[in-house]
Order: sequence, then C-alpha cells, then structure tokens
Amino acid sequence: MDELITAHLKPLREVLTESVAQVQAREANALTSLLEAHDGRCVLFGSGTLGRRAIELLRETGVEPLGVCDSNPQRWGQPLLGLTVLSPERAAAAFGADAVFFVTIWNDFHWYAQTEAKLRSLGCTSVSSYAPIFWRFGERFLNMLLLNEPSHRLYARLDEVLEAETLWADAESLHVYRANILWRALGDARFFPFPAPRNTYFPPDLLEPTTDEIFVDCGAFDGDTLREMMSWTDGRFSAAYAIEADAVSGERLAGYVATLPPDLQRKIHPLACAVGAERGILRFAMSGSATATTVDEGVEVECRTLDELLAGQRVTMIKMDIEGAEYDALRGARAVIERDHPVLAVCVYHTQADIWRIPLLLRSMRTEYRYFLRAYDGDGLQTVLYAMPPHRMLSADARERAVVPRKSAAE
Repeated sequence: MDELITAHLKPLREVLTESVAQVQAREANALTSLLEAHDGRCVLFGSGTLGRRAIELLRETGVEPLGVCDSNPQRWGQPLLGLTVLSPERAAAAFGADAVFFVTIWNDFHWYAQTEAKLRSLGCTSVSSYAPIFWRFGERFLNMLLLNEPSHRLYARLDEVLEAETLWADAESLHVYRANILWRALGDARFFPFPAPRNTYFPPDLLEPTTDEIFVDCGAFDGDTLREMMSWTDGRFSAAYAIEADAVSGERLAGYVATLPPDLQRKIHPLACAVGAERGILRFAMSGSATATTVDEGVEVECRTLDELLAGQRVTMIKMDIEGAEYDALRGARAVIERDHPVLAVCVYHTQADIWRIPLLLRSMRTEYRYFLRAYDGDGLQTVLYAMPPHRMLSADARERAVVPRKSAAE
C-alpha cells in the first residue's frame, strides 16, 4: 500500500520532516519532475476555470496538454482553447496508460478520493491534484482560501502546527486536522475522511440547544444560518444577533426576518457592520454573494468588535463564517469569550493558517474548551471548528445515539 495513504494515522512530526528549504525546492520542481516522468504527456480532468487556467499556464512552459476531459456530458465535444472536451472514458482510453491526469476541479461537492478512484478505475495510471500547478504559478493559477500560501509557509510555523495537533477531542477531529495539514503541506487530498453528515454549525453529535439560547451569527448572509438555528431550537431561543456587512445580503436578511411571526421578529436583531479586532472602517464588496468580502475599492462599512457590540449581553453561542476575518473577529471577542464561555462554531478554511492558529488563540482565552473539527466539503472546504465548553458537552451515550450513519466514498 502507498505509505502516504496511511499518513493521517501518524503524528505529523513523523510525516512533515523536510526543512523549509527542502519544501521550497520540492514546490519549485514538483510540476517539472512530474511532467518529465511522463515525457510531458498530461491531461486535465475538469474544463472549468481551473482547467482553462492550467492549459494557459502549461503552454507558457512549452507543455501542450494532450486533452481535457470532464464528467459533465453537456461539455463533451465542446471546444476549449483549441482542445475538445472529452468524456473521462475516452480520455482514459486514449491517454490513461502513459499520461498524468491533473484533477483541475473544485472538489467542494466531490471528494478527491472519489475522483482519483474513478480515473484509476478507467485505466489512468497516474493521477495528481492541482497542487503542483499551484506551487509553480501561485496566485496566477489560484488564490483559494486554505491554499492561499505556498506549503513552505506552513513548515516555517511547524511548531504551532504540531502544538495544535494535540488539542483535538476525538479521533475524527484529529483525522480531519491531519488531512487538512497534509493537503496544505504535500498537495495530496486523499487523506480527507468522507464528509460528516451535513449539519453545519449545529452537529447533533456535539450539541443540543438550550431553551435560552442567545445566538450570535457573524456572517449572517440572507438568514440561512438563522433558519437552521430556529429549526434546531424549534423557535425556543432568547435572542439572535445577525451580523452582516454586505448591504445587499442585509436587505435579504431583513426581508426574511419581516416574514416571521412577530414573537420571533422581536428576538432577532440584525446588525449592519463587519466585526474585527478593533473598531474602524473597512471597504466592502456589496455583491450579495455568500463569499462577499473586503476589497480595496468598495463601500465603506463600520467594523466593530464583538466585545463592544455585546458588552451588556450574555451570549451562549457564536458562529463565524466571515471569509478569512475569523481570527481578528475572535481577538475582538476576547472579553465575551472569557466572560460567557459560549459554544463557538468557526470556519477554519479561509486561510492556510486558521486551522491551527484559531484553536491556539481560543486556548489562550479559555483553557477549558474541548475542540472538534468536522469536514463538510472536499479539498478542506467547509471545515468547521467547534469549541465546546464543558457545561455544553453531551454525554458519551448521548453523542453515540446522535451519530448519523454516513455514506462511504464508494457511494
């Protein structure tokens, strides 16, 4: 068996043994070495944005891809930058024996292990993630969230990475953590466990609602998490603070709240601002999308700290999905966290370092938290950290009863 397949079972200290200089050299040479091993023969699996950029960038180096393929039948036969999109079956039959297939798709609604297994079942002998292309071209290829920095930056902070490895409260969390680190470090996404049941922010095996829940939703968007929260509590909560900086999404949020019964409306408090480590002014892209974020040229938005916003308000749970601003927002919530010890559900996939620096930050605020990780999408996307205070922890029996059977990658 390929030793890397079981790498997630080993302590990271035993796997991440290269020096920073060695990793920099590996990154610089990975694409060239892989192409040389296949005499320059390569195929791209995925004809979307990543596939198109890969074709353009490979041609800059003098490499002409043999072809591009896609799982979507509607794209078969369509032209793409001088190539014709093939079915995976046709591409594998023509090139699978001696070409490397680069998987150039967002593995958000797929799992990389599934994609690789499919290609190998069709006869592809060499399959790679898009990491070697990213390492060679950096932001020219993509600037994707947790891959927003090259791998050697992780190795430069390896002490923190290894320290955070000791924090996880169950085997699944440790597996998800190691998989995320190994994806960032080695460019191999095979380590990810198949996704947890989709109960984002309110996983039944970790958390039950209280009748006096006071919920803070950072990145409230159009009310999608509010709807989840109200279903989770069956409407029995004390208050909800819905924080959204994007005015377009804020209007949708207000429209949704206006449709609710008066008794629920009175408990929901929309707040039109951003949250961060300190008070200030940010420029925000008013796109109305779920990924709206700050931009150099945008509409001015007030940024406030949660400590200021919630100075006189007890809090039982805080959720954060704010496109990479989570770390600073938590710094600005130190007093609330130290005072109330709320449940925290925090996205940790928007930057390379969040998955280790955020739990370490929280530990500096309250040592009693127990930490869990759940992965909901492929390539590490939608990975959520749950920081659980002891008084909200379910018993082992309750957790066991709440576990939802999950599908396997084969399904």
